[in-house]
Amino acid sequence: MVNIGSTATGAKVVGVKADAAKLVLTNPACTEIGEKIAISRRIEKHWRLIGWANIVAGNTLEPVQD
Repeated sequence: MVNIGSTATGAKVVGVKADAAKLVLTNPACTEIGEKIAISRRIEKHWRLIGWANIVAGNTLEPVQD
């Protein structure tokens, strides 16, 4: 699980290179480049903080209007 501000969403690691990892979020989240995020993992039915990271890149999504 990745916590970005007050948003919590799942993520999948798709690549690791030196000291950087590339994650794909299960749901979009609003953030800014340089913002810190918390990375958690479920261990024995409890969420545990396993690390933190800084946002270095991302994709911009256009809002859908119905």
